[in-house]
Amino acid sequence: MRYSEHFVTLVGVSKSPACATCGQALTQASRGRSRRYCSRSCQARAYRARRDRRPPAARPRPARLTSVGIARTAVELTDREGIDGLTVRRLASELGVATAALYRHFPDREALLTAMTELVLAESPPPQVTPTDWRAALTHEAEQEWLLYQRHPWVLPVLARTKPPIGPALFDVLERSFTALDASGLTRDEVITVYLAYSGLVQGLALLRSDRGEQFETLPESLHAEFAELVDARPTMRKLFAAGPPGPELDLDELVATGVELLLDGVAMRLSKKTE
Repeated sequence: MRYSEHFVTLVGVSKSPACATCGQALTQASRGRSRRYCSRSCQARAYRARRDRRPPAARPRPARLTSVGIARTAVELTDREGIDGLTVRRLASELGVATAALYRHFPDREALLTAMTELVLAESPPPQVTPTDWRAALTHEAEQEWLLYQRHPWVLPVLARTKPPIGPALFDVLERSFTALDASGLTRDEVITVYLAYSGLVQGLALLRSDRGEQFETLPESLHAEFAELVDARPTMRKLFAAGPPGPELDLDELVATGVELLLDGVAMRLSKKTE
């Protein structure tokens, strides 16, 4: 018997299957737990291999799903992806929940859009003016509506409908505007007309910005000759656009402010005639 085999017999160890990592032969003691690895290095390698095979940890679910939390996440998603990017499946993925969980809070997409609109409308602060200063109040409301469409472009097509979503925040905006106009002495029909006129002006220019970017695009070079020919046959347009079509020098922010001012000038003239 060789010395190594004699030693194994004396200390009470025996040969066993190979190391689970490197395949080298192992020796096992006659007592105690059987060894699977020849060294700590092989044991660590086996642990890392098992760890790498584990599936990725699931996205943690929110502690408590609320209607406000869902609507706020939907606003963030729609600000990034646009109104067409808002789907129940995509929103559920953002929240880390099943789509069925969302329907417990919002029965359909329209109900979700209403809640989203309420959230963003509540961002607009009321005017810090006296109730009798109707011009300052309406100028403030027009400015806030314009800024709303810049922060959340998706809300424009939602509000610019014959049947916009109805909620407390929207009615708060209407109440402030109607109160300012009612204090000026206008009739009910005149109040509604003025509100729709200045809000429609803001929405129209916001639609132009969302469609074309922050400023008017210049006319493509290929259409310059056609534009010049059409303008040349019309005296007033030839006078106004002798230097070329409207271009990037037109500032939509300035157009909104000036347009609302001109409209309110007309309201002031109507009021002055009533007091004569």
